Amino acid sequence: MLDFDIRPFQLADGPAVNALCDWAWWPQRSQTGWKWLADGPPGARDASDPGPAGWVCEQSGEVRAFLGNFVQRFHFGTEVLRGASGHTFLALPSARGAGRTLLRQLAEQQGRFAIYLFNANAISASRYVHHGLNPWPEATHQVKYSWWVDLPGVVSERLLWKLSELRGFDGVRAGGERFITERLRTGQIAGTLPGVRVLDEIDDRFDDLWARLQGDGRLLAARDAASLRWRLSDPELTRRPVILGYETGGRLAGYLLAFFAKQTEIERPSLDIVDLIATREAEPEAIPALVQTLVDNTRLLGAVRVRLQTVSPRLDELLIGLPGARRTQTHGHCHARFAEGLSAEAINAWHATPYDGDYSFCLRPPPLTNAKAA
Repeated sequence: MLDFDIRPFQLADGPAVNALCDWAWWPQRSQTGWKWLADGPPGARDASDPGPAGWVCEQSGEVRAFLGNFVQRFHFGTEVLRGASGHTFLALPSARGAGRTLLRQLAEQQGRFAIYLFNANAISASRYVHHGLNPWPEATHQVKYSWWVDLPGVVSERLLWKLSELRGFDGVRAGGERFITERLRTGQIAGTLPGVRVLDEIDDRFDDLWARLQGDGRLLAARDAASLRWRLSDPELTRRPVILGYETGGRLAGYLLAFFAKQTEIERPSLDIVDLIATREAEPEAIPALVQTLVDNTRLLGAVRVRLQTVSPRLDELLIGLPGARRTQTHGHCHARFAEGLSAEAINAWHATPYDGDYSFCLRPPPLTNAKAA
């Protein structure tokens, strides 16, 4: 018999979950940040379907495991659906069996067109199939992209990682934050490719684009202006994300959203593409132009690489030939379980990007260099 209790996450659990994150060397959130994430994006939950923000495993009065539950709104033509992504899946070794129980809570939610995890690590990925969470998309569930724009910087980071493995991570962490420079900020983009514009805000043009995207026949997470503003209002962000738009005929036809990230004290800053989408007629030109513009300016922005960690088969086709693209196949990090009765048409129409998963709010923002900057 299991000697622990599983219950819904409460905001008061934030410090205990942060302790688990610190144990795993994962990013932590402030109480304000936990509340923002628990509230979720506009329209994700309603009174009839509140859904928990996650679950904790409590043992002897202490939180020993956690699995977050991020619910958001999706659209498939005129149909409104809701999906749930697991995130921050952590369990202490002493909480044996807690991980399986938490996964069951996530996977057996009702009222979700899909339950999914797009950020699974190599150790936990093998557990998901027991709960109906199978590798998906079939062609790209293990594919990631990166562009190294500062090779010496990446190599020095890798050497420091090797040193940390020899000396122990705690000893290396004690040395404090590395590789923060004053260049690490937005506003330094020197040039763009034809059609690409640097955007300073989420305005009504995004509602116009969202209306056209809904007519494309794809299954998409909500990208209206209100949903995007919520995503950019994360209290943990230390630097404004990069927003690039692609215009045709004077209208916004696509965009790229990239967040600054520095996952640990000993990693160099990166730019992580969280969303990358365009209308069907524009995407053959828009997607490569948006990505290439970001890659061309990444070093100016103080980062050493660009990463894109979830791709649909269509994005894979558009990116595979880009100059400098490093297409790597790792363990299957994307898994999904679909509701009974969901049509194959809907499943195949899902155009997934990191925006659909947990990447934006599970990335560690690079710390500010000093109190004055804050």
